[in-house]
Parts: sequence; structure tokens; C-alpha cells
Amino acid sequence: MRWYRTLKPGQRRILLGLLVSLVAVLGLLGWSVWRTIGAPQAPQASPPLPTPGPTRTPSPTPSPTPTLTPAPTLTATPPPFDIAQAGIIAARVSDARGRSARWSTPLTLINSQLDMSVALYHLYATHPPSLLRLQPQLAALRLWHWEEVRVDPVAQAQAMAALYNSETEELYLRRDWSDARDVLEWQIAYGYARAVPDQYGDLPRLIANADSLDHKLALTAVGDGDALFSLWRYAGVEPGSDQAQAMTDAIAAAVTPRWRPSDPLLNDLSQLAFTLGATFFTDLYALGGAEAVDAAILRPPRSTAQLLHVERYLADEIPLRLAPLQPQLGRGWALRYTDTLGEALIRLTMQEWSEGALATDDIAEHIAHWRGDLLHVWDGPADAAAGTQAEAIAWQTVWDSGRSAASYYGALVQTVPHPLLPGRIDDTTPPAELRGGRWWAGPQGALYLYRQTNRVWLVWGTDVAAVETLGIALRATR
Repeated sequence: MRWYRTLKPGQRRILLGLLVSLVAVLGLLGWSVWRTIGAPQAPQASPPLPTPGPTRTPSPTPSPTPTLTPAPTLTATPPPFDIAQAGIIAARVSDARGRSARWSTPLTLINSQLDMSVALYHLYATHPPSLLRLQPQLAALRLWHWEEVRVDPVAQAQAMAALYNSETEELYLRRDWSDARDVLEWQIAYGYARAVPDQYGDLPRLIANADSLDHKLALTAVGDGDALFSLWRYAGVEPGSDQAQAMTDAIAAAVTPRWRPSDPLLNDLSQLAFTLGATFFTDLYALGGAEAVDAAILRPPRSTAQLLHVERYLADEIPLRLAPLQPQLGRGWALRYTDTLGEALIRLTMQEWSEGALATDDIAEHIAHWRGDLLHVWDGPADAAAGTQAEAIAWQTVWDSGRSAASYYGALVQTVPHPLLPGRIDDTTPPAELRGGRWWAGPQGALYLYRQTNRVWLVWGTDVAAVETLGIALRATR
């Protein structure tokens, strides 16, 4: 206790206070434990009683035997998709194809279906789908039957788990995808595969600088078809097989725009590049294997005819370039544009014009020997009273022989004039300067069809005099 004596009086008082406090705390703790052990246990709460209903007289019949309700079956929920798996899928696509991407593709995560629809809305607002850019040509061909066509991102987002945007070169991926896992993996694999031709073949620049609608469609189909080929390799299916076609249909339905109103023609046009790309790479692989497919990225086809007839691509058959007409239509007329539509769009146009009168295989045979075409569209004077503007269209097609041109000419005779000149036809006798061709005219305008050796001219419009002037001008060309 010597240490205690060394403490000063103030320090002794502090130490004594601490000791008293410690004894008080221990006493209170012991008393609390004793009360808890010795106290009676509280009864457990009983379940709430049912709400009493109206009083009824008991029935003399015995109560029915209670029915046993089976326990609900638990459905196993698939584990959420690990974002890291996207990188693994990308690596497997590269391994299956034997070609690595030159740089990484940015991955943009989308939280929900609603967010995917919003992303699609902004994407299409900045980069409208190619179909909307086809409206002038389709309207000239009388294939644009809708007052208003709008893209439907909400409907498209329902089937979309992943989407590669060629314009921004990024991949969108939904976090909340809960449908079939293989569909998710296919769309991710296709998205990464679609980036490869953009990087190796510089397709976005080539498409932007394409000199015709036909050339642009062919280049777009190369990108889509090359990615489909990579997807087939990733999944281990043979190009041209039923499994490959099923995967192609599933991808096309997911990544191509949906439309309001819904129309088969809109869907066919939206998926045309997929159809052409799948056909081309299936045929090219059958002839030259994977090496020929890889070479097509660096030397893409120049026309849809090369996609439909792979032997023309291998032979490097270049479409003919046609000189535009320069007719003297008179005051108030101006050439709006000229464009080459190509074999693929001619085939689709003939299918729509014939309305089933010509079989699909027969149409393909009629146009199988296309060598070039040029569509001209002129705007004429406006009619203020009727609120309309005159229009005249001339479409020249060139074929590899007079026999092929005659085949196409005969198919046109079976399908026109009603698709291009709907309404009453009053006159079928050509003007004196246009003898030797076919002529149809009425209050809605006129149409003239003419063949010269391996060339076929189709001229129509709302102004009869303008159509006659164009017919005279084209007969003077050689």
C-alpha cells in the first residue's frame, strides 16, 4: 500500500470515487440478471382470430373432409448475367473466326427494357434508319403507300438484349434480360462480330461515300453478312443450314427497326441487307472457304448483283455506268435526282408490282442478267388549286443481251400500268413519235414502255406531255 500513501489528497479522492462507481455498476448488473431469471415467462402471441361473420344455424350434415393444398412449386430463377461474360463471348467470337478486333468495342450498359427503348429513340433521332432515306425512291416507284411511317423503339426493345451501333461503334447491353440465355449470347456475339468488318474494312466510310443506292446496300449487306458468318462459326453451325437460317432470322428480328404501321413490305426492306449478306457469304464460303470470306471485307462487292450471283463477284464484274438524260421538258421542270437501284431492289419492286401474278422464281429469272440501271426523277410546275406538283420519272435498265432485255420487258408488260398509273386508262395508242413501244394514258397521267436492243426504258408521270417528251428524248439516245 505504499503507492497509496504516495498519492496526493486530490488523487486519493478521485481513486475512491472510481471504486465506488465500479461497485455500484456491478451491483445493478447482478440485480438485473436475478430479476430476469426469476420472472415468469410471457405467453406467446396467438395468431389473430378471423373476423366473425353472420351467425348461422349449424347444419346437421357432417363437415366435409378438408382439401389438402399442394405446396407451390418453386421455379428456379436463372442467375443474373455477369457482365464479365460479355468479354468472354467477344474473345470466343474472335477465336472462332480467327480474327481479333483491332481495338476494343465500347460497352454501354442499359438497365432495363425502357432504357433500351429510350436509347433506340435517341439513336434513330440522330441516325435515321436507312428505310426512311429510301422514301423518295420508293415514292417514285409508287411503293410508298403510307401517310406516315414511324420507327417503334418500344416494340423493338422487347426483343433486344444487345445492339451494336455501327454509327457510334459501341455495343448496348441490357442488364435486366431475363428471357432465353442463348438469345442473349447470340445477340452479344453478333454485336461484337459486327464491329469487326467496320474496323478491318472501314465500312462506315465506304458506305458514306458510296456512289449509288445499290452500292450502299451492297456494302451494308457485307457488314451484316460477315457478322452473321462469325456468329455461325461461334455457334458451330454450318452456313446454309437450317440452324444458321434460324439464327439469322432471330438476329434480324431483334436488331432491325420495328415500324408503325406494321407492314410486311417495311419488314422486307428493313431486313433486305441481312438477306443479301447471308446469301452472299453462304455461297462465298461454299466456293472459297473462310479465306474467301475474309477477303470480302477488304474487297467488298460493288453491287447487289454480285451478292446475288457470287460468280460475278469473283469475276469482278463491274456494273455499267449510265449517262443521265437531258431532255427539254420546258419551264418549271427540274431534275431532282438520279440513282442506281440495282438488281435486289428491282427484284423486290417487281414482286410488289406483280401482286402475286408472277412467281418469285420467275421474277428472279427475268432480272438475273442485270448490268446496270439509272432512275431519273423530275419535279414539275405546281398546281396551286389542286395542291399538287407535277412529276415525271424515267428508269433505264441495261441487260447483258437483247434476249435478257426482252425477258424483262415481257415481265413488265404483265405487271404495268396499274402499279404506276392507278385509275382509269383511256388511251393505249402511242403517239406517232413513240410507235414501237407500249403506251397507257388517263386523267392521272401516262406511262410509256420501250425496248431497244439490250436496254429497256420505263417512263411515267402525272403530266402526259412530259412523259411524251421523255419518250422522244430516250429514243434519240444510243
